[in-house]
Amino acid sequence: MELRLHVPTSLPKISTIVRAYNSMLGLALHRLAFRLLAILAPQWAVTRARRMFLTPPRYAFSEAELSALEEATLVTVPLLTGKLVAWRWVPRNAPLVVLVHGWGGRGAQLRGFVDPLLARGFAVMTYDAPGHGMTGGHVSSVVHLTQALESVLAETGPVAAVIGHSLGGAAAARVLTRGTHAQAAVLIAPPASLTWHSRNFAKLLGISEPLRYQMQRQIERHFGIEWKEFEADSALPRCPCPLLVVHDEDDRENAFQDAQRYARHWPGARLMRTEGLGHRRILHDKVTIARIADFVSHNTQP
Repeated sequence: MELRLHVPTSLPKISTIVRAYNSMLGLALHRLAFRLLAILAPQWAVTRARRMFLTPPRYAFSEAELSALEEATLVTVPLLTGKLVAWRWVPRNAPLVVLVHGWGGRGAQLRGFVDPLLARGFAVMTYDAPGHGMTGGHVSSVVHLTQALESVLAETGPVAAVIGHSLGGAAAARVLTRGTHAQAAVLIAPPASLTWHSRNFAKLLGISEPLRYQMQRQIERHFGIEWKEFEADSALPRCPCPLLVVHDEDDRENAFQDAQRYARHWPGARLMRTEGLGHRRILHDKVTIARIADFVSHNTQP
């Protein structure tokens, strides 16, 4: 079943245009560097591509994000390589919903879900993945995001729901294939394939397919995984739970077809299509958030 929401678009802010211009200039320099390295030192090009692919962008926290986090209880979650910085709202005896951010994001990005979920009787927890936000570090990957969520769920025990955005959604799907107990799941704008995700990355930087494939193989050998394990077609949970996949038609980072792949291969999944929200504004749209919170409420038990 597919739901459809329409949200009118608005003109971009001047600051957004300036940031876009600076990004375009930096992108042109990266493309030039890869063009030269591919000819003069192809292995250096592969190493450079791998490092960039595993280095998430970092941004300063906004006042709105910090204000939202001040209302939560700060907690830490142990990892083999250190600890995660996490936040929790309301008492432990309420059914828990875990919010998972995506690549280059942080837990506070999903702050818009907190009050609607609290109003429906849930506790809420979010965290910054390795290499992101206040957890720190310089290297990350979908493997890091997957291990982080597994560590959180090992600490909390069974949860009412997991809500994951972008690559955090792909990580959540991967965790659920291993039999993690969640009564419901929501994937927002998830990428359906790491291979296609890396091809978009390579296309953006002007990296040839042979060099991109070498990068992929290096990363697979390093982590001891194959990227095909993260294909949406493989995301079949051992303990199927109700799934809602939410994706915007105008998402320029992960195509709407990615959501369709998840919905097609997950038993009983529902697909909600939005318009005019793109990849990130979908996290702040009150109508979309309310529909997601209602889905979680209707498909979980205290």
